[in-house]
Amino acid sequence: MKTFSSFLLMNAAAALCAVTARPQAAGQTERVAAAFVLALGRAPSAGEIGHWAEQGPHSVAELMARQREKLRADAETRRATVRKAWQDAFGCEPTEGDATSGPGGGATYTELIQRHIQWLSGHPAEYEKVIQRAYQFLFRREAYPLELDYWKGQSTLSYALLAGCLDDWARRNQPGLMVTGGTATVSVNCIFLTTIRLSPSIAAEARAAAGLEPSTVSQSPSGSGHNLVAAGAAGIVTAGGMHFVAAGASGDFAPMDHVR
Repeated sequence: MKTFSSFLLMNAAAALCAVTARPQAAGQTERVAAAFVLALGRAPSAGEIGHWAEQGPHSVAELMARQREKLRADAETRRATVRKAWQDAFGCEPTEGDATSGPGGGATYTELIQRHIQWLSGHPAEYEKVIQRAYQFLFRREAYPLELDYWKGQSTLSYALLAGCLDDWARRNQPGLMVTGGTATVSVNCIFLTTIRLSPSIAAEARAAAGLEPSTVSQSPSGSGHNLVAAGAAGIVTAGGMHFVAAGASGDFAPMDHVR
């Protein structure tokens, strides 16, 4: 009887460990993916997720610190990150000078995007070009004057997030597309963005690790939904109130016009 009871206890303990391990593993996968998007502007491959998950539990800040070390040491990774941040911020390819004149090694994708957004905030004529690129890419037309006023009345956004907002607005307002308005919203399913869904706690952890503003839920008419983890995204609502990290998509869905 004693042996049978011990057997039951051992099975119960093993089952409890398995149940506990699953959310811990899922949480670590989220942290690895968030660190990749925030530091490099791309999602990790399955192999990269496996490699980093095997390193043991690490916070998003620790994982981003590892990525920063890679950016300092690996010139190819550094160039790719500088180029991706430029594309996502401005919606066009950088010149050779643009791609090599950035800050010293170690600057993350998110830090580069923040600097580009700050520069655009001080150069309204250049920001208008970014807005026009997004409209040309999504709708094959120029933004109307009322639409320019709409976007200029909000916080400056990267080209990638503008494309994400316009995509969501278009889907919600079909079949007749009129003047852009309403609450700027981005969906986790946007094909023009690379997105990783996060739990609320890991989203907060990722936001802090990247030096982003805390979620300001009081700005939303519904009191919630400002859950997008990305540079310049504090004023954007997420569809369904989902928490996720985002960067511009790559490959065929990259929201880039190639036109300066």
